[in-house]
Amino acid sequence: MDEIQRLAAIADIAHLVHEYARFADLNRPEDQAATFASDGVADYAGSDIVGPAAIAAAVAPALNEWVASCHTISNVQVDVASPTSATAVCYLYAWRRIDPTGAGDYEVRGQYHDELVRTHEGWRFARRTFLTMAATPPRPDVPHIDRRPSS
Repeated sequence: MDEIQRLAAIADIAHLVHEYARFADLNRPEDQAATFASDGVADYAGSDIVGPAAIAAAVAPALNEWVASCHTISNVQVDVASPTSATAVCYLYAWRRIDPTGAGDYEVRGQYHDELVRTHEGWRFARRTFLTMAATPPRPDVPHIDRRPSS
C-alpha cells in the first residue's frame, strides 16, 4: 500500500465515522447499521450486537425516542494496517432531546474504538465499541474509558 492509498483509506474511514453519526441524527437506523460489515459487531453498553439487521433493530427504539439529537465527532485517529484492515479511535459528544420542552435532555461524552475492514462496498465497521467518559445524568452501568486516576 503506497502513501496515496493509505491517505485515501484514512479519508474514506473518517467519512464513514462521520456518516454513521449523521445517520443517527437523521433517525435512519438501517443506513446507520449499513456502515457495518455483514458480520460486524456493535458494543454500545457492554454487550455485542451482531450484524446490520440486529444493529438496526437495537438502535431504532433509541433513535425514535428522541425529538432531536446532535452527534459530534472529533479527534479521529486512523491506523491503516493493510489494504483491507484498519483501526480507529474518535471522540463523541452526543446531545439528545427526549421531550420538546427540553426536559430530560441527555448528554454523553466518550470514545468509539473501531476495527474496520474493506469490503466490496468500501470500508465498514468490523467492530465498534463505545466507551463513556461522562454522561449527564451519569451512567455508572456502562463501560468507561480506562482513564488513569489523578495523582
